[in-house]
Amino acid sequence: MKIRAAGSSVTLMKVIKNPVTAHLPLGVKKIGTSTKGKLIRMGDYVKELMGTEEQQKKPIVFVIGAVSVGNPAMENEYIDECVCISNYSLSAACVCSKVCEAFEDLWRVL
Repeated sequence: MKIRAAGSSVTLMKVIKNPVTAHLPLGVKKIGTSTKGKLIRMGDYVKELMGTEEQQKKPIVFVIGAVSVGNPAMENEYIDECVCISNYSLSAACVCSKVCEAFEDLWRVL
């Protein structure tokens, strides 16, 4: 139930028990991604999310579905908001990349 680094006992990933919300910090904003959500431009959305100094201190969770059928980010009852970042279906890797790039641009990471 764990994936460890080669040659050491460092845990890289482990399976957690449901509900996943028990493992999230209090007050976290949970955002799902789906082709059926509200269409947004990711860079503008992140700027809006992180607009004030108070908002910058709050944690954010993105739920990105990695399945071939269905919309797991819309099916979960714990999602606060569901957004769509493209008019086209994207792989989970592409969605992760777009989310990371939006925060990199906001924080001016080179």
